[in-house]
Amino acid sequence: MGEAAFPIQVLKEQPNVSIRPSHSITDIYGKDIAYTPKLYAEDYQHFSSDLLSLEALTGRELSAVGNVPVICHEGTATEPALALLRKAGLHVPPIRYTYRNDIEYIEVLKDLAEQSKKLIFQYPHPAEKVSPDVSWVDPQLLAYLCDKRSIPELVPHDHVPPRRMMSLKQILEEKPALPIVLKTGDGRPTSGGCGVLLVEDERQLHEIDESFGDLSKIIVEEFIHYDQNISVHFAVNEQGVISFLGKSIQLVNKDGCFRGSWITVDIDDTIADIVDTGYEVMRNIAAKGYVGIAGFDVLIRGDQYYFIDLNVRFNGSTCGLLLYKDIRKNYGKEIVRLCNLEWNHHFDSLIPIVEKYMEKEQFIPLSLLDASYFPAEKQVSKVIGLVIGHSAPEVESVLMEITKDGLLLRE
Repeated sequence: MGEAAFPIQVLKEQPNVSIRPSHSITDIYGKDIAYTPKLYAEDYQHFSSDLLSLEALTGRELSAVGNVPVICHEGTATEPALALLRKAGLHVPPIRYTYRNDIEYIEVLKDLAEQSKKLIFQYPHPAEKVSPDVSWVDPQLLAYLCDKRSIPELVPHDHVPPRRMMSLKQILEEKPALPIVLKTGDGRPTSGGCGVLLVEDERQLHEIDESFGDLSKIIVEEFIHYDQNISVHFAVNEQGVISFLGKSIQLVNKDGCFRGSWITVDIDDTIADIVDTGYEVMRNIAAKGYVGIAGFDVLIRGDQYYFIDLNVRFNGSTCGLLLYKDIRKNYGKEIVRLCNLEWNHHFDSLIPIVEKYMEKEQFIPLSLLDASYFPAEKQVSKVIGLVIGHSAPEVESVLMEITKDGLLLRE
């Protein structure tokens, strides 16, 4: 635990390859800050139950923050993992505050608070654990912006799916026409599709229990039969200047949980109006006092579109979007897919597999989590990275080869 800035050796970055973000955290927030990407909660009900995948996220933005200190799990800051990032031409911040468990994480936050560091949080943390004074963004504002109940106040009415706030008892009594989408309405933040339930069969309603959230406050939304599921991404800096970062086409599993995306920074005619509305939403968010990154999930149906979620934080696709322009400049490849991958063998044997596809100019690692740092958990190491190619079929072909080598897409 502490400042993990003790490299055993430093491998040189690839010759002539330098991949840097189009916007850094200091561009957006200013200086004298530290960044904590950890999704922290006391019960984690609204987050993935896969602890290792959650902790792998703490290493995902290492290459996007410049020299800003980052708080990350020790298992993402191993020298073999960081050496791969450097070899890919990515910049690794020299100061990394690491932890091994939630107790150590809170201790790191307290130590930084004593140093009068202001922290950029992904999510509001419990006030009894972390003083609100250390947060660069007002925690109450962050809680409001992360609350799914706030969406109609921030998004133009025509682009919000019809919704009601109901109790589970009301839903069972009134029996609204299925399918419907249920979302937690208790104000707690969610991530990656957790806290959202597509109900297609009435039996699902009878299986809901308190693990879903406060059953007296459930958002009931009309299910949108959509043609495309995308996100549009923005940043707003201290001066209130809003930048469009790019678009991602979301990839989700059968339960609607995020598993990756296709990303681009270009705007085409099919999304121009959506981007304009996204600017409006970001202006509304900035008017509340927010500075930072956001990604808005949008369902497209014909010529209609609906903003179904506002992720006012770094999103899964954000790092890849920030690096996209330099990837295209260095490799001449415009098709980029963010992937969440799993490795069921020893971590040391993972390194040459990742390196193989880096040397073929087909893969850029963002985060590698060594599962051996979690002896009580299933030993599945995690890799978050970008597969790049000249076409979508080429990227899919690379993924097939990666899978044959034992590095599997997370289900």
